[in-house]
Amino acid sequence: MQNIQATSPSQFIEDINGYRRACKSIGWEPKQDCVAYNVIAFHANLKSHLNNVPVNSTIKFENVQLNKGNGYDPITGIFTAPEDGVYSFAWSFLSQAGGTVYIAGVVDNADHAHTCIETQQSKFINTSGHLLYELRKGNKVWIRTWHTPATFIHAGFYTYFSGSKINSI
Repeated sequence: MQNIQATSPSQFIEDINGYRRACKSIGWEPKQDCVAYNVIAFHANLKSHLNNVPVNSTIKFENVQLNKGNGYDPITGIFTAPEDGVYSFAWSFLSQAGGTVYIAGVVDNADHAHTCIETQQSKFINTSGHLLYELRKGNKVWIRTWHTPATFIHAGFYTYFSGSKINSI
């Protein structure tokens, strides 16, 4: 039977640092350290239906379900990158019969992805978009209407905007 010996927290840290020094001396260094990673992710959906939304209007997704890193502002509808990295953004929206909705994924006031529903024929239809983009701290991302006014955008869990940092630069 082995004896298990307890160590103090300071002894544990000293041991870990010794292991790190030994690895570094032979040319091996881990790519990641044993640290908790800061999660940056948000998900928000539309609280109220929108009718006749003018062109270039930012869609404000007020019902925030997740906002790790506090990058998303439901008052403005804008996500501000808290740190450099590659980010993934997704959005989805629902419209009704006869509806026309053009949506742009925007980074710092430049469109980078478009989705649309034009003169919809069914009772309701949903469409979605996705954008992968390398951001620097402070870059801003949002969803806005473009091309023509949006006739109707359904609220609730049908219409949402979400994003997350997937990798550091």
